[in-house]
Amino acid sequence: MKAIRIVTLAIALCAAGASVGAAQGQSQGVGRGAGAGGMLLRDITLTDAQKVQQKAIREKYAPKLLSIRKYAETTGMPEDDASRAKMLKIQAEQAAELRAILTAEQQTVFDRNIAEIRAQREERERNG
Repeated sequence: MKAIRIVTLAIALCAAGASVGAAQGQSQGVGRGAGAGGMLLRDITLTDAQKVQQKAIREKYAPKLLSIRKYAETTGMPEDDASRAKMLKIQAEQAAELRAILTAEQQTVFDRNIAEIRAQREERERNG
């Protein structure tokens, strides 16, 4: 449960960029800061095959995440608890799929990145 929560929090930070890029129809390269997993994949060099898989994962989940955000924008209402829970579930699934394409060594770095992202988030929350 804790691992899912960590992955969910980390992917939430990355998914916003993927959704915005998909909404604008921009083509982003794969790598650091590009699409889903940008922060999660920091210091991880993907093979060409992994890049293709990452792109497919990003393209699979971006429309789902965008639809939730778009609803909040068009209604002018903040995301409710149900929408937020749905988004977190989708983001956790996306992170799990992304982690699954990595080698054991890459997964270690991925997990470290998640821990760093979580620590940064907790620090921001403490400092207001």
